[in-house]
Amino acid sequence: MEAGIRARGHWHAGVLLLVLLLTAASVVAGERVGRAIDFLLEAQLEDGLFRYRHDFIDGRDSRRNNIVRQAGAAYALGEYLDGGSDPRVEAALRRALAALDRRSIPWRDGRLVSLDGTTAGAKTGATALALLALLQGGLTGPEMQRRLDAWLRGLLALQRADGGFRSRPGVERASPYSDGEAWLALASYHRRHPLDDRVAVALQQADRGLMERYRRNPGIGFFHWGVMAAAVRYHTTGEARFRRFAADQMRFFLDSLRPRVNPRSNSCYSVEGLVAGAGVLAAGGDDELLDRVRERVAAEMEKNLALQLRPGQDRIVFGQGRYLVAPELPRYRGGFLDGAHRPQLRIDSTQHCLSALLKLERGGIPGRRGAPASSPVRGIPEPTAALQHLPGGVGEHAMAVDDHAELP
Repeated sequence: MEAGIRARGHWHAGVLLLVLLLTAASVVAGERVGRAIDFLLEAQLEDGLFRYRHDFIDGRDSRRNNIVRQAGAAYALGEYLDGGSDPRVEAALRRALAALDRRSIPWRDGRLVSLDGTTAGAKTGATALALLALLQGGLTGPEMQRRLDAWLRGLLALQRADGGFRSRPGVERASPYSDGEAWLALASYHRRHPLDDRVAVALQQADRGLMERYRRNPGIGFFHWGVMAAAVRYHTTGEARFRRFAADQMRFFLDSLRPRVNPRSNSCYSVEGLVAGAGVLAAGGDDELLDRVRERVAAEMEKNLALQLRPGQDRIVFGQGRYLVAPELPRYRGGFLDGAHRPQLRIDSTQHCLSALLKLERGGIPGRRGAPASSPVRGIPEPTAALQHLPGGVGEHAMAVDDHAELP
């Protein structure tokens, strides 16, 4: 009995500590979102794509590029516009979608997004994210409808017999990333267009095949996209199998994939999945998993937000008296660094952090048994220069497989 009282006391003390963290004086998520949006708008190039990567060590922009991550930046702008309006962001999204359309190639009876205009350069993930950007941005008109239908047809043409998706045309191999991205795109389309029988049939195959495959073989590449897709499917259908799948994926993430917070990494991508999944956990009454997710998201975002370049910042501090001074820092304010001790900005680092912030600001994480949702971002103070970086080395989400490989 006494041990039980002590255990409950430790639990309440932990919750109290978390509450104090979440309610401390802070910069609200809205300001963080605004800075990230300003960065993306400034990073947009004349052709509609985005400055892919900048290295503060040599002061140069990378000559490499990646069409999936370019489409991901457009997806983040679309998510920002979802349910709202901002003329600046809408104009930027239109330019980005036009750029992706110009780089699209015919495939079967649809089109696929390709960086270099070749079939070999076409990517399932890029097409799925372009489709998502258009859907979430709420842009209408004949030209937008043409693009929507063309990208949708192209994506459907890449589905395999087992429900998964070829990572690009001309190959049979699937990729965890493109599987998750395509599933999320079709799930989001179906939520908005439930009478489209083509997508309904494709989703039946994807639901069955992808949940079976990634329940057996979960992985970090599929995790956040797959949990977001399962959450959309649950909110659309109310079917408990999607909630159970999301819960299993999150539990495996916390227990095995990433059992500890990595102080070195930009982990906003994982926060996207955790927050989206938390939104369906409350329906199942899994308070213990919700508590774990809430605490983990708070810890991850405290570290991630220290990676955002602040107004007036003139150096990147590494600790122990070491720092880097880069005269171009003000131009990149609002962007998120790739990781601690990684003084580079790649476009998808800010994309994932913007998406995570939007999910936290708009929905938060449900409380226990119907308690109000909370946003861990609200309680995280503005980092001082000394806290701008934590000890560590390379980040944990350096994607370099198949549809996410960089091109020179």
